[in-house]
Amino acid sequence: MPHLTVHALEPQLTGHENDLSARLTDAVTSVYGEWARSLVVVRLVGLAVGRWAVGGVARHKVGPTVTLAIRDKALAGPDGPDIAARLVAAVTDAVATALGEQHRDAIVVDLVTTRDERTAVGGRLVSEAATSERDELQDRIEIDALRAHFTDAAMMNDHDRLASLFTPDGVVRIPAAGIEAAGRDSIRTLGQQRESHFEVFVQTTHSGVTLLSGDTATGRAHLSEIIWMRDGTSHLNYGIYHDRYERTPEGWRFTERAYEIRYLDSTPLAGRPGGSVTDHGPSHPAQNSPPKK
Repeated sequence: MPHLTVHALEPQLTGHENDLSARLTDAVTSVYGEWARSLVVVRLVGLAVGRWAVGGVARHKVGPTVTLAIRDKALAGPDGPDIAARLVAAVTDAVATALGEQHRDAIVVDLVTTRDERTAVGGRLVSEAATSERDELQDRIEIDALRAHFTDAAMMNDHDRLASLFTPDGVVRIPAAGIEAAGRDSIRTLGQQRESHFEVFVQTTHSGVTLLSGDTATGRAHLSEIIWMRDGTSHLNYGIYHDRYERTPEGWRFTERAYEIRYLDSTPLAGRPGGSVTDHGPSHPAQNSPPKK
């Protein structure tokens, strides 16, 4: 986060504190964007007249100085020099506007960059916190991908891939149907049985919550299914997957996926498998209307 420390003579600061703080914050956000506003920290340090010396001589008139401490990554890259110039100009304008244009030529702005491994908050290095945040984000991305692979493998009848998404002793449970498959071989067989009985299987899954705990995690996914059985029966259902995950050498895997059916509609579906749009009932009335005269 950007830290701005302003040193000025007490008479220069008195009565201008709120305005100066607001303008310095605006200066930083004008360069980095509004997202940075809540991260800007401003400290105003007022010195009594006679306590600011240059060359061993106390000065009664001296221009304010601003130290802007920021992580080095904020000024990295080919546009670093341009960003630095814009920061210096914006901060100078803010101080001159708040404290008086007569100070502009004497305002000093120092940009001080710090590396993550040399900045700490609450006794914890920023580099460690950043690594932790990246690891957690990566875990969530991988778990979301695992859930997506499950739905895709089921839709594509890729039973080997579906089984590989579980730990060797992973379990699939569908209590409402009295189904439980433990181990990759059983999960593979369950998928094969489903394919043999279902003519149409469409599953739409939406990611829910994921709670991380080291090398394990729990989560939920929300889904709907349209199923057309080979015996002509069909149904529509909405449910929740209650999941348990584990980090393995292969990546994140399911240890358990339990399906809770929240809504089941077994009335015959209006559509039917395959075909084209024109095969499914009469055309839209508007398509058969005579042209207007």
